Amino acid sequence: MYKLGIIIINWNSHHDTIECITSIRNNEVELYPIFLLDNGSEKQSVENIEEWLVEKYGLSYRIMTDDEFIQCNDFSNCSLFFIKAKTNLGFAKGNNFVWNKIMDFYDYVLLLNNDTVISENAFTKMLAYMDSNPDTGVISCDIRLYSKPGKLWNAGGYFAWYGDRKYFKQKKIDNYKKNGVMAIKSPYITGCVLMVRKEITKKYGMLTEKFFLGEEDFNYCKRLAKNQVKVETLLDAVIYHKVGSSRVTSRDSNNMILHYTSRIIDLKEFYSPLKWQLWSLLYIIAIFIKICSMKKSVKEAVRVAKHVFLYSHKYNNVSYEIYSSIIYQ
Repeated sequence: MYKLGIIIINWNSHHDTIECITSIRNNEVELYPIFLLDNGSEKQSVENIEEWLVEKYGLSYRIMTDDEFIQCNDFSNCSLFFIKAKTNLGFAKGNNFVWNKIMDFYDYVLLLNNDTVISENAFTKMLAYMDSNPDTGVISCDIRLYSKPGKLWNAGGYFAWYGDRKYFKQKKIDNYKKNGVMAIKSPYITGCVLMVRKEITKKYGMLTEKFFLGEEDFNYCKRLAKNQVKVETLLDAVIYHKVGSSRVTSRDSNNMILHYTSRIIDLKEFYSPLKWQLWSLLYIIAIFIKICSMKKSVKEAVRVAKHVFLYSHKYNNVSYEIYSSIIYQ
């Protein structure tokens, strides 16, 4: 049984992907196998990664189609597997495609955004903590901004009573570290860096595929919290995140529509029908007030609130087609 399998997804961002993998190889004492899925990128992005593999990896990698990957049952002779999906599966479905195949081969699976760079032995520290704390099911780490290494981006958080999540503030995290506290309970952690124990995967499944991009980590953590799975952030392990490389450029308000629509649809799974109906109406009113304050535009606030209501009450998922209709409207 191998210890850890790392899943990384590339989508038209080979520069980020190469820097991410290079940082893992340069900063980890162990040679953890990496499963790199190209999620239907343009031809040039795929070719750039293949050329880099030939130059840097010698014989220690394997390039395969998604069909070949499905048929593969031996991951012992390579340290990197480059899997080429025919189409863009989305974040959750892409990760799940690899995760489902490899979970029986590893004690832990780590989901990692390709726009990250790791610090020295970050994954080894996370593994050591998980091995020493068998009651912890899922773990993340201290994630700092790539452009401002001293500034906190995300170290987890908790679920708020009104259907959202609140992040731990940098002052709180830095005080913990100053006082020698290296692990904290954090019911909500980001899917940017997510290490999961095999037994947890077997019992509670993988990421929801209701959402093409975004919201899958919120859903996953809500499911874990519902089942009283212990989730923590290891502050002793640090990773740097470039933030947002996988998202397309669009109107800021459209991203808001996507985010709030996904959140309202997501909580259908966790609330009773009546509670969801009442809560969603109050939530949309709160969205309207927030955007009025942010944008100083009642017209724009009405547009966002109207679209959130229509999408969230019409659909039970945010497929690629729905995602595209929101982002590009």
